Parts: sequence; structure tokens; C-alpha cells
Amino acid sequence: MSDQRPTPPFSAASVDAALEQTGAAPLRPADPARIGPYLPLGLLGSGGMGRVHLARPADDSPGLAAVKVIRPEYAEDTEFRRRFGREASVHARVRTPHAPRLLGTGFDDQLLWMATEYLPGLSLADAIRDCGKLGPSGMWRLVAELGRALAALADAGIVHRDLKPSNVILSATGAHVIDFGISQAADSSAITTSGTRVGTPAFMAPEYLRDGRCDTASDVFSLAGTLVYAATGHAPFGDGTGVDVMHRVAFEEPRAEVMAELAAADPSLAALLSACLAKDSALRPGPRQLIGAAEAHALPASWQEPLHGRLLARQQACRLLGSASAEQTGRFRPPERRPPAPAPVPGFGPPPSVPAPAPAPAPFPAGRYGPPAGGAGAAAGRPVPRRRRRPAPYLAAVAGLTVCALAVGAFLLTRPDGTVSAPPAATGSTTPEVGEQSPLPAPSGHVPSSPSDRDEDDGDTGGRTGGDREAEAERSPDRPGGAGGSGGAEQPSDGTDTTPTRRPAPSEDAGEPTTPAWISGCRHYSGTAITRYGDKGSRVLQVQCMLTKRGYSVGGAGVDGEFGDDTRAAVRLFQSDRGLAVDGEVGPNTWRALRRTS
Repeated sequence: MSDQRPTPPFSAASVDAALEQTGAAPLRPADPARIGPYLPLGLLGSGGMGRVHLARPADDSPGLAAVKVIRPEYAEDTEFRRRFGREASVHARVRTPHAPRLLGTGFDDQLLWMATEYLPGLSLADAIRDCGKLGPSGMWRLVAELGRALAALADAGIVHRDLKPSNVILSATGAHVIDFGISQAADSSAITTSGTRVGTPAFMAPEYLRDGRCDTASDVFSLAGTLVYAATGHAPFGDGTGVDVMHRVAFEEPRAEVMAELAAADPSLAALLSACLAKDSALRPGPRQLIGAAEAHALPASWQEPLHGRLLARQQACRLLGSASAEQTGRFRPPERRPPAPAPVPGFGPPPSVPAPAPAPAPFPAGRYGPPAGGAGAAAGRPVPRRRRRPAPYLAAVAGLTVCALAVGAFLLTRPDGTVSAPPAATGSTTPEVGEQSPLPAPSGHVPSSPSDRDEDDGDTGGRTGGDREAEAERSPDRPGGAGGSGGAEQPSDGTDTTPTRRPAPSEDAGEPTTPAWISGCRHYSGTAITRYGDKGSRVLQVQCMLTKRGYSVGGAGVDGEFGDDTRAAVRLFQSDRGLAVDGEVGPNTWRALRRTS
């Protein structure tokens, strides 16, 4: 982008329109006000390891940056920071106009971040969805420019390992490869855990799926799948992320109907991409052969419409934002965060404050200094001072009852028979969160293969956070040292709940549940790890169960453990009803709201 700065000031409306044109979402209160030397302007996206912000330099230098901020549970891990530094060093070795430049990285104020040059464009996935499939001339331009990007990576000894439509950016100046988060150099390990398979199965190479082996030829295979998608709107082995897709990629030929559509549009392109999709990596052409094949065709100077117009508008908006001052873009800063007041725990902490008695209503002016007109004071012609009232006896009685109620609650919570008794309803406090129970049997078709699978690892390192597990150990009645005393009963393997329940006192109605249905009947998970669209497992089961018990529909499939469109819509409706940020993700604030007894 040009460093030429338009003449300020810009109008607020033009700055707002420019941000909207970039496609960035507004910042939320949870977003940082500053990331290293950058000021966030909006949110570009989020993933398993963190969020990516559109940002500008705080020192008013021109230009924009895409700043990735890693989730705190990863940022606090020393080993992860070491691998993150390796990712930065790998990215710094990339020297090509077809990949963004690394601008810097840091660990400031508990924020682990990495900044790269912002490319004003659309991902290939968005471009195909919004503007249609690319024609033959645009396809050959894409082959040439992505071939140059792969050649630059190969020259630097780098394997990308995650080439797919969402990791290719189309701008007015060309095509670019982004996201080196799981790339691997010959002399360093990947940022992900050793031995795992990471990426999108529909675009993985067969040797990577079968043996974990990945090299430049593997990137060529993934690139060919991405190019087939650009020409047809479909991945060559079918869309999806399931085991069936991985099996087709590893052992079967591309789908005949997809390749036939490609051949009907351009036979020579279909032949080239078919060779790139060979199961034997030695038979695939290299990046420079891709470049040579593309240069034999006439390459257009611009993308087809309406894509070209969209890219020009986005480029112009980014120039305006990148040239505005920090003061002029300050309107995008997130509002100041105020930490929520901790919820009171029944039976613990200071006694609730006794409300002060309401002031007595003001008397009529005639009786300001004594009794109403006509009294003895008035007859004497002098003011009669009002006597000081003694504290009403009922205040002392209320204080005494409060102390007694707290003592009884503490006794019931700590009595030695191991049962947990709910506090008296008269306290008005919220019930603490229910501890983790044995999860129900896995949904049909899903067989947990390991504890991390049962704990709903959505592809992030470690699944649930260490803080979640510690909190569960403290809260779970069936664990030694938990809320249930020194040792609770083990949960049977068939999922039956044997957690002790309190027997109602004689004065209580034994027919009423002691806790709401969304607490007593939903015991799949008790942590607060973020749960979002596409996740599966115990966290999603817990969300769906609590929503349905509260009267929100999660779709015809019901509580199936899969976070799809219906579940996201229910989460958004619940967040709207509770005055929360409506993002469709179940973070700590939404977890707390779902578990409240009211």
C-alpha cells in the first residue's frame, strides 16, 4: 500500500464505513485496548489458538497489521511460547510478495502476539462463495502466483502443511498464502504437539494422513485440492472433516463428477491438477513446473468481476484506515472492562448487610420543631426539640436471625455424614455450580479413544484448561478432598449417578427439586473452557442440556453433542435475553449465566 497520507481530518462516517468495508467485526469489551505497539481496530477472525485483530501502529505510522493474540491458557505455557517463537522464526524466513511480511512478535502484559502485514483482500473461500467460481484465465493466474509462493517456501526449506482455501488471500495485487501456524522447517519442530495430525482433512496429503510424513510435494497436493475448489466450488475428495473424507484422500481417487466439471471448463488444467493429486508423491510436479505450465497461458492483469470490484473497494478502505491517525480511529477502542462482582457463596463470607431503615417522611412545616400545631410547645411560643429515637427492637431481631441462619448453613455444609445440604431458601443467594459428574455415554457414532477425547478436545492442545481441571477437583463431590468430604463414592461405569443428595427437611415440600432442572439434570461437564461452533463432546452436551431445560430449542437433533447452527442460534438468543455479548460462543460469562439458579 502507498505511504501517501490523505489530508486529515476524516469524517467519523467515512472512518466507520472504511472499517466495515474491511470485513472486520467490532471490538468487544473483552478485547485488549493495546497489543504491543499496535491499537486494535476490529476483529478479523478467531480460531482454536487465539484471535486475529485488525490493528494500526500506535505511533501513527501508516499501514495496517493483522495481529494474532494467543489464548491465555496457551500463552502462559513456557513450552508453547518456545514453539511460538519457532513459528515466528519460520515465518521470518519467507521472502515473497505472495505471503505477508512478519512485522514483529512479543509477550507484553500477559498477551502473546504476532503481527504480520495486513493484506486487503478476501480469502479464496469467501471469494468463491460471494463472487462465484474462477474462470480459466483466473485459474491459470492463481496457479502461477501460488506456485511462486510454494517455490519461495521450498527455497527457504519450509513446508506449510495447511494449504486450503481459507489460507489463500486474493487481493487486487495478486494471490497470497497466509497462516504459518503449523508450518515446519527442516531444522525445527511444528508449533503443534508432536505426533498429531493437524489441518483440514479434505485438503491434507495422503502420505501425511497415513504416515505423518510431509514435504513440498505434500504442499503441492494440498494446493491442487485448493485449486480444484476454486474452479468447481468443491474439494476433489468431497467436503467435510470426518473419517470417511480422510479415507478417500488417503486411498481413493478424486470424485469423478468434480474432475469432470473441471475438465469441461479447461482440459489442460484438469490434467495438471490430476497429476498433482497423485497418491505417489514422486509423481507430482514441483512448484516450478506449475509456474511454467501457467506461464504458457495468457494471464489476466486483474481478477474477474464482481471479485475485482470488491477487492478494489477493500483496498481503498484499508488505505484510508491506514492513513488515519490513532486519535481518529480511537472510536473503535473497546469500552473499559469492569470485572464482575463475585457471586456470594451461601454459608461463607461476611453476613449480608442489613438495609438501613427508610427515612421518615418529612413532617408538615408547622410541626418542624415539635408536635403538630396546637401542641404544648406551640402554645408556649417556643420551638420544642424532637427527641432522638432509639433503634427499633426489630433491627436487633433481624441481625440475630441472620447470624443464626448463617450458623445453621455452615453446619449443614460441613456436617460429617458426607452429604451436601443446600442453604436455606431464605438467604436469597445463588446456588454454587454443580461439580463434574460422570458424562453420559458418548453420542451414537462417537467412541472416545482417550481421556482427552472424552474431555472434548476440539483440536486445541490439551482440550480443557488446567484451571478447569483444578476447579473440578475442588468442586466434585465424588473426588477425595472435594465438596463431598474426604472421599465420595465412585461413579459406576454405566453412567448412573450415585452422588449423595440431601433429604428435604420436614418443613420442606419433598416434591420440589432442590436445584433447577438445568443444574440437577445436566451433568456432562463443569468447566468453563470456551465452547463454539463446530465443537463436539461433553462441553456441547452440557450447553445443549442446559439450554433445553431452560426452554431454548437446539434443533430437531436435540442434545446430540454437536455445536451446529441450531445450537449457535439458541446460544445467541439466550445471550440476548440475558444482556450478554451476542457472539454465539459459550465463554466464561455465558457459562455462569447458564448455571445460575434464577
